[in-house]
Amino acid sequence: MTPISIYIVEDELLISASLKSQLQQFGYEISGSSIRGEACLEEIAELSRHGREPAIVLMDIHLRGEIDGIETAKLINERFNCAIIFLTGQSSKEIYERSFKIKPFGYLLKPFDMEQTKMTIEIASYQRNLEIENTLYQKNLEALLEKRSQENKEQMAMYQTIIENSLMGLTIMQDDRFVFANNRTAEIFGYPLEEFLSFTGADIINLFHPEDRSKLSAISQARLNGNELPQSTRLRILTSEMQQKHVEIHVKTVLFKGKPALHQTFLDITDFYHF
Repeated sequence: MTPISIYIVEDELLISASLKSQLQQFGYEISGSSIRGEACLEEIAELSRHGREPAIVLMDIHLRGEIDGIETAKLINERFNCAIIFLTGQSSKEIYERSFKIKPFGYLLKPFDMEQTKMTIEIASYQRNLEIENTLYQKNLEALLEKRSQENKEQMAMYQTIIENSLMGLTIMQDDRFVFANNRTAEIFGYPLEEFLSFTGADIINLFHPEDRSKLSAISQARLNGNELPQSTRLRILTSEMQQKHVEIHVKTVLFKGKPALHQTFLDITDFYHF
């Protein structure tokens, strides 16, 4: 098992050396140490470039220099993926309020209890690994959703291309109304698509030749009664300009939005009657 790597930021050299020695005895890897926040940032950046970014940073809150431990920890959080554990000899409310904003993984009070120190490091490492796994999971999930979304868009575009360029009129009828029709259907019947979709059951019957309406009604009633019928039939329709056309109609019972519906296709075969 790979040992937990730790970087120590402590401006008291004796404390830093003692802490390093005891942590190494516990089996931890000490990847570096510094006494100033500026040097810490440079060294962690160098370690990160070589794939050796430390898992844990033990950060003394009271550092000498231009930036203290809290500000240094803030910059580490912005640039790297290290778990911050603050080291402090004080437990004032002001210090905790400032440091809480950094969302540290723990606090260690001086002088250090090494068993408590070990436990804090182990918990911080575990929590950091969980956060990394969650981040990777979210990224993978986002990538999968993006891929699925793109695939769905491509499929929808393909279906749209097929439907709108079909030589057949494609419709879905439910509750005696057309709830879907492609543009070819409107072209065959000679009505604007929006007007065609507004037709009631009675309007739809009137779209057919008077001599074929009784046949259409009989077929429709038989289907409603559950009778087995051929899926296709030929009837005559009258367009909006009262032009007679011969159409071949294919009908299949389907479920649309959880309710029975009729999927109908209309093929204009008028030209075949002119031979």
